[in-house]
Amino acid sequence: MLNRSVRPTTIDGVKRLAIEIRKKSGIQHSVALDRAAQAANCSNYRNARRVLPARAVMCARPYVLLTIYWRDEKKPQNIGRETLNISLSKPILHICDKLALKYARGFGDLRMVADDHFVCDTLAQTQVRARERLCTAERSLRFMEYTGLRPCRNHRKNYPDGSSKDSLPNNDHATRWIDPTIGQFILVDEPYKGAPDDLERTQWAIRHKWSISKTSWAGMYNPYECGLYIATENSPNYDLDALTKKINNMPPPLLEKNWTGESVLSWDMFVSPMANTPQDIRRARSQATVIPNPSYSRH
Repeated sequence: MLNRSVRPTTIDGVKRLAIEIRKKSGIQHSVALDRAAQAANCSNYRNARRVLPARAVMCARPYVLLTIYWRDEKKPQNIGRETLNISLSKPILHICDKLALKYARGFGDLRMVADDHFVCDTLAQTQVRARERLCTAERSLRFMEYTGLRPCRNHRKNYPDGSSKDSLPNNDHATRWIDPTIGQFILVDEPYKGAPDDLERTQWAIRHKWSISKTSWAGMYNPYECGLYIATENSPNYDLDALTKKINNMPPPLLEKNWTGESVLSWDMFVSPMANTPQDIRRARSQATVIPNPSYSRH
């Protein structure tokens, strides 16, 4: 009998287990290799050769993997997967909890399938669009990592006194954030350059006892095409200038044209290094790549 508790962590370990499986089961060596790879929490031997050498290095530092599959809407025969590896200063759930992540731009369609991996269950319409969506998620994550802010789910916080009749003038692509240390609400506004009426916005801020600061960072929504402003209610306990400096010191945002992720022209399932259980591996499959069997009704 094979020892089902054996979990190889290296390619050499997979090969040794495959030899044992082949001898005891009498199956082809290639099939034994795939079975041994599955014991290492990889989908097959090909996946193991890609994943296992990087696993030890990747697990030594915080990171997260984001995956989106795509099918070209104009050339449906063209399919693929894009996976972005993001190095972090701390584990992702120490930056933002799983529920709040759903409210961060770029993360709404991503499902956490392992401690280090998020997968999208809808197909992107093109490879470029898949990359753009992942870059958007990366920018949101970087923003949280550098500022310490978290997404805010309370829509009424957008408006002074909770009234939508008097929102920040000319706001566009706005997102809501909160400083979890003191509960201070922060509005992030990203209008296209030249769109805001600065005088009208200044008068609004004075009238409602808020402060508005324009940052020099290129932004999350559409970097270099939109400006990034932060606004909050005046408080002696909150330093908006300090937040502005944090944002200004952020590295340049990741753009699709500077793609650094992994690109595969197939729907082969990607399994991350921290997929430690069979359930993790099953969860790693994007529902968008599951082709249902046709059903037939009896007449």
